[in-house]
Formats: sequence, structure tokens, C-alpha cells
Amino acid sequence: MSPSIFTTDIRPMQFFITSINVHLLDSSRRQVEYVELRVGNRTLAIRHISIPSKSLSETFTPGIEVSDDEQCLVSVHCCHRVIGIQKKTVVDLPFVPQDIALSPNAVNGKRTLRLAEGKLQVVVSASETLYRPETGKLVPFSDSILRICPRFRLLMMGKDGVGKSSLIGRAFKIRSLRFYEACQRQDGIDTELIFQENDKVVLHNSRNLVPGTDNSVEGFLTRRRSMPDLKDRVHAVWLCLAIPRANEPLFDEDTKKFIQRRKQLLGDIPLVIVFTKLDLLIGKIEYEAFGNEEDPEPWYLEERLSNELEKTCIQPLQALAGTDIPNVAISVHEGYESTIERLLEVTAGKVDKYVAIEAAMAALMAQRASISLKLSNSISVGKKRHWRGLASGSKFLGYMLKECLDVIHMEIVSCWNFEDPNRHLISDQFKTLMLNMVANTDTRDLPDSDVENVGFGVSAASAIIGIRGTAVRVVLPIAANVMLVGWAYDFYQYSGTVLSQCIAYIVDLTAIMQILFLLMPQGHMTIPAIKLAITAYSMAGINEVHSRIKDHYENPYNVLALGGRDQALDMIVQLIKETSIKSDELASLRARLGDLGKLQRDDPRYGWDDDDDE
Repeated sequence: MSPSIFTTDIRPMQFFITSINVHLLDSSRRQVEYVELRVGNRTLAIRHISIPSKSLSETFTPGIEVSDDEQCLVSVHCCHRVIGIQKKTVVDLPFVPQDIALSPNAVNGKRTLRLAEGKLQVVVSASETLYRPETGKLVPFSDSILRICPRFRLLMMGKDGVGKSSLIGRAFKIRSLRFYEACQRQDGIDTELIFQENDKVVLHNSRNLVPGTDNSVEGFLTRRRSMPDLKDRVHAVWLCLAIPRANEPLFDEDTKKFIQRRKQLLGDIPLVIVFTKLDLLIGKIEYEAFGNEEDPEPWYLEERLSNELEKTCIQPLQALAGTDIPNVAISVHEGYESTIERLLEVTAGKVDKYVAIEAAMAALMAQRASISLKLSNSISVGKKRHWRGLASGSKFLGYMLKECLDVIHMEIVSCWNFEDPNRHLISDQFKTLMLNMVANTDTRDLPDSDVENVGFGVSAASAIIGIRGTAVRVVLPIAANVMLVGWAYDFYQYSGTVLSQCIAYIVDLTAIMQILFLLMPQGHMTIPAIKLAITAYSMAGINEVHSRIKDHYENPYNVLALGGRDQALDMIVQLIKETSIKSDELASLRARLGDLGKLQRDDPRYGWDDDDDE
């Protein structure tokens, strides 16, 4: 007999701890002083009480997320007196998300896990869905990240003229002149430099390495390291050093002292050495090679470059500090985008390892240089909460489908962090466009794309060129102000149709975010850019995506997460990877598109329902 789709048990392994209640029996001599809740390597909650008692409770609003790969521990700190002397003991009660999943008496997605040791009893309450108590709405996981770490806090170090302003401009799309002028006006290193065009990063600029002064790096780091909240601590340090010319030294004496004392000054804060002006070194090597009337092979130039960097930068650094300081050689000029991406990737990796995953995710949200890092971070955030368990519907039961897609929409848009002062990307008009696009699962009337042969990036760029090259108005293939179907106002239910709509929404929106990244290397988000991205995607990729989803979920057994695998999540990730624009093709694609300046201007004559002259 074939298995029934109603008997397969799919247990979600992700919960939100909403409260902890601790109680000691009256017969116990001990009293409860305070409780610690640890999730993975994070201590997320500590509750001290002035007078020890038999009971202690703590409520978490919003709930504390626990993923299936994290070990949890409730540590109950107790005290009691023996012959007038106060003794202290700690009772550790470990658990894992599977223990919550297997706990009985689940009601409306809420569960209780009971832990006990001797006369100590602990009740952990958890929910399968996270709520905002004040609104009753689902909460994007990106909000949970930003609540803990709303901005990536970066300390910039290095002499004037090494290229700090240009680097900030490239990495975070903050206008270089604005950063430079802000640095000139700052009162000291404690000044928080936050810019309207990208408020997801807060910068500090070091202009004084002399120890013992209030504005020195040492004093600043001491103050920041003692701050209790992650959002206030420094998450990473970029020490910028220009690649030496001729026989110039790499370090001055103050920089040497800082590097030698880095462990004492920084603790776990990652330090990345940034060797700037790589383009000048490459230009020198090419000039010498071609000046000698040579016609060198590319491998020869690469070998010369590696040797020169080793001699002038890597060896002096290792002689001073060993091999444990990460370093990246970069240039801010066109053609060197991969060096900025490498710097961001190394930094985020070190922040994740030594500081906190929330700070690393905040760094990846803040950066605007790498499409690949944006894409991978968006996938990681989605997998943390709302993309998982779509088949079981455990997170969305009781909500309208539109509410579920709204929270997914906010998560994805937050990860891409475009400059969007008019909030076009979270407007009702754009959301309606997305819903109507997902509703159109019949792809027979859409043009066939060439994604399999040329890749999504080339296919999207070709569509854009075709649209703009016709010198006619961009006509959206779908309506922006009229909901074509009422399915979005139905309640989430366990079905292949609902599942396919959720998957299509995630993949479609992620593809459009990529096309917008391609179209908007500078400037703020505009309606013409969004409309062009949607139209290009309808020509370049939607046919293949929707056909794959529709064909797969025509079989009802494909709805299930059989064998413990989340097939819906697997399909989302696979389709996103297949409809992805690669970092190494971004520059060439933008070169093909030509001048995109017009897209960076909102024309008040045209709105969502008006056609645009391109």
C-alpha cells in the first residue's frame, strides 16, 4: 500500500523560546539567584534577582530563536547556607530542539518542555511561530538580526591618502566625498559616522594611534569592548596600508606597535590588513614587462604580482606579527571588483567566527559590492526561518497567505539593502506585482528563455537591451494596482498549490533583486528600474522557473519532506542558484547595458501604472 500523505510526520526543528519558569520544591534548602539561557555559544538571557527565592520566571518578547543545529542549556544558579556559610551551586540542564519537538500536548503551535534534577523543576515554553505581540504579525528573521545588531560597526584605520574613502564608497556605496568630509569634521574616533544612503553600517575613523590619549585607538577599543550590547561593540577593524613603492617601508612605528599589541587591544575583534592601490603595482609590473619589449603571458604577470606582494607586503607582515592576521590586496578601480568582494568575504567570515553570527549577517546586509555575497546571505537568512518547513506549514498555519508572503518579502528585501528612500520595494504596488506574477503559473504565453545555454545573467542582460533598444515604452506584463486573483487572501493550508506559490514568490523576488543589483550600481531605487527588472525577468527566466515548480508539484507526494529532507527548501535553493548572476560577470554585463543613468531618476510624470519612455 502506498503511503498516505496524511500520516507522514514532519516535525519542525525550529522554535522560539517564549518563557522559562524555574521552581525549587519547598523541601529544598536552596534558593534561586539567577538563570542563564545559552543557545549555541551565545548567552542570550540573564535574570538576576536581588533576593533569592524558590521560584523565578522570565518571559522573552519576541521569542528567542533556536535552530536544529544548536545545543541549548539552562543554567540555574542557586545558593544555600551551611553552618552560617553561604554556598553556591550551578545546575545545568541541557536540551536540544528535538526535545521540544517531541514534547507532548502541543496546542496551537505552542509546546512546553519540562526539565528536572532532584528538587529543581524547569519549564521551557516554546512556539513554532514568532509573533509581534503589539501587532500579532509574523516577524521577518532579518528583524531578529537587526534587533540584536542593527548596524555593522567597522573601525577604519590608516593614514590619509591610502584610499579609505574610496574603499568605503566601493564596499558600502557611500559617496566617497561625504565620508571624507565627515572624517574631517569628526570630533574624535568615538564619532559615529552613519550615512543616509546606507544606514546599515556605522563607521569610526582612526586619526591618532598614540597610546594613552582619549582619542587613541587604545582608549576607544577599551571603551567599546566593555559595552554589554553587541550593537555597541566594534565588529571588525580594517587597517589600510598602501602597497609600498620602490624602497618605502610598509609600516610606520605607531602602526608596528599597534599590530604587535593587537591581541591585548582587540581581544576577539577581527583585524584585517588591507593592502591598497593594487592597480598601481600591477601597472608597474606591466610597464616593466612591456617596456622591455616583452610580450608576457598572463601567467607570467600573475607570478610577478604574487612575488612582488610576497616581498613587499606579506613577508614584512609575517615577520612582524606571524601568520594569523588575514590580509587582502585591493583596488577600488573598475576591473578589481573581485578584490573588494574578497575583503568583504574574509571580514564576514572572521566576524561570524569570533564575534557573532548576527554581526556577520549585518555586515553582509550592509555591503553593496558583491552580488554573490548578497545572494548567499539572502539564502542563509531564508533558511533560518521561513523557507524551512513550508511543506508542513508549521510557521504559517492560521495566517492568510498574503501575510506569509509579506514576511518573506520583507526578509528578502532587507537582505539586499538597496538605497530605497521612497520605499518602492516594500510598497503595496510592488507587492501586488509580485503576487500577480506568482499567480500566472501558466507560462505558455511567455517567451522561451535561453537560460540553460547562456546563463541567467546574459539572458537577463539581453532582455534588458532588447527592451530598451526598441525605443518604446516599458509595458509591464502584469498589473500593479489590481489584485488579479483572491488566492492571496486565503488562509495558508497544506497543499501543493500553496507550496508552489510560496516557492515561486521566493525565487521570482530573488531573481528581480539580482537584476536590480545589475541595473543600479549607484543611486537610489526608482520605479522605472523596478519595472524594467520585472519585464526583463518575465522574458529571461520566469518561464523555466514556473514550469519546473508546476511540473514538480503536480505530483502530490512531492509536497512531503520524505526521508527527513525538506524538498521544498532544496528546490528553492536549486532554482535560485540556476537563476543567479555571478560576480565575475557583473562588470561585463553592465558594460553591455551601457549608460543606466536614466534609471536612477524617478520621473514624477510616471508611476506604477504609467509607461516609461526608455
